[in-house]
Amino acid sequence: MIPEAATLEGRFWAESLMTDSCTVFRPGSEATDPETGVVSPTFTTAYTGKCKVQSSGLQAKEEAAGATNYYFGQLAVHFPVTSQLRIDDQVVIDASPMDPDLVGLRLRLVEMARGTYKTADRWAVELWVK
Repeated sequence: MIPEAATLEGRFWAESLMTDSCTVFRPGSEATDPETGVVSPTFTTAYTGKCKVQSSGLQAKEEAAGATNYYFGQLAVHFPVTSQLRIDDQVVIDASPMDPDLVGLRLRLVEMARGTYKTADRWAVELWVK
């Protein structure tokens, strides 16, 4: 199989696993509330559609007195290759049929894995707290 055909087939299968839906907001210029004087960023919708939330695995961190705390390693969100997202775009998970606890999760895009023959846009993310 030629690489281009294999990549397109891989994109089909990668997108078939994107069963979550999300909205991605892009920060814009700042606006000042005329009543309060508070300056806040404005946002435009950059993407609405399918996505997949992925964790890179469970990590252990030993604390004092021998206690062990667990946390998840790097969190990622996968989008179709055509999504055209950018660093600092902000994601809200709108629906997740396989994990309802993800609904409402707010994340900021940090960096995307890059490559010629990639099957999805895989973004490293961090929690976005308003």
